[in-house]
Amino acid sequence: MAATITEKKTYIKIGILIIVALMIVLAVVRFVMNNGPKGFPPGFSPGEYSTPVAVSEVYIGTIRDTLLYTGDIHALSEAEVYSVASGTIIRYLYGEGYSVRKGQILVTLERQETWDVYMPLTVRAPISGIVARTYLDAGELATESTPLALIVAGDEMKAVIRVPEGEMNRIALGMEAGLTVPSIEDHVFTGEVSEISPVLDADTRTCRMTILFDNDGMNLVAGMYGYVSVVTEEKSDAVCVPAVSVLFEGGGREGPYCFVIEDDTAHLRPLEIGIVAEDRIEALSGVEAGDLIVVSGHEALKDGGSVVVTE
Repeated sequence: MAATITEKKTYIKIGILIIVALMIVLAVVRFVMNNGPKGFPPGFSPGEYSTPVAVSEVYIGTIRDTLLYTGDIHALSEAEVYSVASGTIIRYLYGEGYSVRKGQILVTLERQETWDVYMPLTVRAPISGIVARTYLDAGELATESTPLALIVAGDEMKAVIRVPEGEMNRIALGMEAGLTVPSIEDHVFTGEVSEISPVLDADTRTCRMTILFDNDGMNLVAGMYGYVSVVTEEKSDAVCVPAVSVLFEGGGREGPYCFVIEDDTAHLRPLEIGIVAEDRIEALSGVEAGDLIVVSGHEALKDGGSVVVTE
């Protein structure tokens, strides 16, 4: 029983020490709050805070309104080659990837007239181009209905695109187009709209259009796919602002606007915009060439706020 009383006294002492320690801590905290520095440092007021921003200059430049599509690439003209009679393939004089001119002998065959009489046959190229495919090997039998080879005219290629109904009226024959192909890096092929179907596909509600491209370097190959951009409008003297400088709020219901910097002060400017490109936007009103506009740091800006330009 004595040991139990001793333990109780020890616990009481520990409790008293803890309470005293807490009271001392609270007293120190209250003293610091009452006697330490209050608010902002001397000579500083919240209104003097400057928001760091990055700016860019409004400039006069070229801007294009483009529509983007994917398309399959085909040779402008191609021809499958057939024999006029049945026979056994002797040899191909031009293999796949070789250029051939119209009228040159492409394939030689041998035709059996009787059990011991064979007559040679020659098949000539119907068009000039590149041998894209040879379908048979030496020794195989070819008939009048068996294709021997495929020749494609490689100096010009076409891309076939499908344009939604809502965009087809924005595209006309002769409009400039660009083509990029994933397998050919850092190169843009230029061409123009050459064919527009007069009817829509009833299932997809799209219009079939053909874009013709030069293939001088013979880099484009039938069967590739690429990304086609059709230029529907171009201005060479547009007032251009970086796309990142144009702001909207309320899910796009408010704006567009930007912040123009004058004398280290941000001024909100409502904008009227025209052509919207990937990295720039045409400003029809609201800013002028030479204005400095905020491209980074505008998240915390208010009209009339003080700023410091960081770059």
